[in-house]
Amino acid sequence: MHEKLLRTACYRYVTLAALGASGLAALTLSPPANAFLQCSITGNGAVDSGTVTVPADAQVGASIGPPMSTTLTVNCPANPDGGGRGGFYLKFDAFAYVNASVHDVWDTNLTGIGVRVTDVTFGNTILSKTRSGDFGPTVASQSAYNADYVFTYQYVKTSANVSSGKIANFPLTALHSHDVRLNADSAMLNKLSIGNATIAVSTCDVTTPSLGITLPQIAVNALRVPGATAGNTNFSIGLSCQPGANVFVTLTDATDSGNTTSNLALTGDSTASGISLRVLDSSGSPVSFGPDSAAPGTTNQWLVGPSANTTGIPLTAQYISTGKVEPGTVRGRMTFTLSYQ
Repeated sequence: MHEKLLRTACYRYVTLAALGASGLAALTLSPPANAFLQCSITGNGAVDSGTVTVPADAQVGASIGPPMSTTLTVNCPANPDGGGRGGFYLKFDAFAYVNASVHDVWDTNLTGIGVRVTDVTFGNTILSKTRSGDFGPTVASQSAYNADYVFTYQYVKTSANVSSGKIANFPLTALHSHDVRLNADSAMLNKLSIGNATIAVSTCDVTTPSLGITLPQIAVNALRVPGATAGNTNFSIGLSCQPGANVFVTLTDATDSGNTTSNLALTGDSTASGISLRVLDSSGSPVSFGPDSAAPGTTNQWLVGPSANTTGIPLTAQYISTGKVEPGTVRGRMTFTLSYQ
């Protein structure tokens, strides 16, 4: 009797162990019925546009500046249900409001400036025409899903009155994934936003878009000493301005765009040598050249004055000796760029 009991106990032990292993295997292969599908959305959804100038004649609804873009990567797990019984899609919930006048842009923090956001990857869908919705496909496959999503951003003028200023770390919309089977949204996975931008309102029209300045003929001996100047000729860049900003200007050497000195390079068809051209401001000080940019702080950019009091930019052109002067023709070309700040 004692021996039989031992055998029975041993048999029961083995049976229980086998049942335990079988139960663990089933638990590993079959996820819980309420398992939540959540994707990841990685990448930088913020765009930096630098300085964007609103033209004085821009109409309400006009695009301002070039379009910008950003790319985000979406990765989602396999859908265990498959066959269309579950899956996910992507959603957005905007922080910004749809503009009351231009109905497919979100407002920014600046009066009169909105931004149109488009999902380029899937049908060029404009997200900014509503405050919430879905984008991209509904995925119900048992295979994992991953794709790159490209979004474009376009500034738009939304009212006659536009405020100059900065847009910094301005959130536009949160991005989520949505579990179809559970009808539940994930927490925010990423967002689209404006990282850094400066909006400048163009308040001046240039009334002299092209100028030809003719300096007088001079004798070579008038410039026999290096640094000597002659032939001073006054001219002015004509402007018609409205109040609202400070007007800055940068002169750019059209022959040598990298020139940051005050001597204008001569064009290739000039025949004189040992001589250059120089431009003086209204105080008689030489103006140094800089890059063709309206960005605040551009090299050798200088303040003209408040737009309300600005009717032009008075300047003076002159010859300057740079060495032994040989007679001939002297030609130079420059451009100017206005910045409203």
